[in-house]
Amino acid sequence: MDTNVRNNDVAEEDRHSIQTYVSDMLALERHIGQPLNRQQQFEDASRYTNAASLINRIKATNDAHIATLERRLEALGGHAASPIKSGWSALLGVGAAAIDSVRKTKISKSLRDDYTALNLAAMGYTMLNATALGMGDAASASMAKQCLGDYAKIIVEIVQAMPDVVLQELVDTGVSVAPMAADQARRDTDECWRTSSPQYETQVTSTVSTTFGGSA
Repeated sequence: MDTNVRNNDVAEEDRHSIQTYVSDMLALERHIGQPLNRQQQFEDASRYTNAASLINRIKATNDAHIATLERRLEALGGHAASPIKSGWSALLGVGAAAIDSVRKTKISKSLRDDYTALNLAAMGYTMLNATALGMGDAASASMAKQCLGDYAKIIVEIVQAMPDVVLQELVDTGVSVAPMAADQARRDTDECWRTSSPQYETQVTSTVSTTFGGSA
């Protein structure tokens, strides 16, 4: 086989691999957006610390990612994957359907499922970034890094907000909760993460200072 033909075949295969990654991420982001549309309609979300603003920020970020992925996929000459065929529907669909049947904890469980979905997306962007770097696609690598960074910050913010939301839901059902329990829960969570990842402390300190106006 002619060397140029073989090199062209390799280049085409590399481009198709990146197309597939970008197409899969687009399908995932579109699936993530579906429950977020419902969550934005929760009228009582504003009663829980940072919950409404977090949901709105996740949705705005998700919308921006979808637009970015669509542009990148078009530049690569690829086509969007079907959400059903991609497998994301089966993987993420159960939690969203279950929330409506558990009304007393719907805010915390919505954020829990958002956290799960964003971590899945974060790993997907990590894989896309590595693939694009390895194949010399700087534009796709940069896009993946930006999207990963967007979700990394929100993931930490969900972790920090969750104790307040869970405890407020308990109070709303008539349970008496210990004073400062949310702060202790955050400290316990932070301690566990710091033990396994020293870099986590820098991110948490910045997030707590910005979101809660205090120290971790």
